[in-house]
Amino acid sequence: MARILSRKFKVYIVDSDESNILLPTFLGVSPPKPLVEYIGGKKDEEEFERMEPDITEALTKAKEGIRLDLLPSDYIFTSDDGIGLIVIGKVREYGEGCACPFNILTKILLGNLFLKEDEVVLVDTDAGIEHAGRKLEEVCDGLIAIVDPTVESLELALLLRDIASKLNKKFWVIANKVTKETEELLKEEAERLNLKIDGTVRFDDQLYISCLKREPLKSSIAVVDLEEILKESALI
Repeated sequence: MARILSRKFKVYIVDSDESNILLPTFLGVSPPKPLVEYIGGKKDEEEFERMEPDITEALTKAKEGIRLDLLPSDYIFTSDDGIGLIVIGKVREYGEGCACPFNILTKILLGNLFLKEDEVVLVDTDAGIEHAGRKLEEVCDGLIAIVDPTVESLELALLLRDIASKLNKKFWVIANKVTKETEELLKEEAERLNLKIDGTVRFDDQLYISCLKREPLKSSIAVVDLEEILKESALI
């Protein structure tokens, strides 16, 4: 999605998933320093919440607010596609505590962000709904729920749809890894739940092979499906 959007916009990805570490690999860049290190390292959530004014001031390099293009170069790496990657932080030590402080930092960053007209930010949150517990949805323009062909994913998408509706945010559902065998059943269950699916992305062997080889992502099927979805959803 970032690659498709980068044809028209300056795209940034904010990696707010505390577990996945391979986004840099998929983009073909070295891992940038986690942003949490820039503001003194991970602390407990209550301390991070008290520090919000100081964190905002530390990240703000222009009078308009936080500009991603002005972050120190060690904390944002740009791919050959022109996509900027910012990593919030990762849970990597046994017993270090939960990911809540990372979500708080993400909310502070997004809530004070200044974007130019041609800039777009995609936020990769943790899978599930922990980010909803930290109210990240309040500081975004819209939510894109990526659902696997499982009823669990559809149920979570319902919850996110209700959150988006209450916050008056835009909302889309994209079904991922869809096969001929699962497509009809998936659509039937979504219809039963009164959940609109805005587009489906077919299972793409090439994408997963490049992933398993730890290479920048390649795609012959998924990218075509995403291009069509983005056009129909007026995102490009």
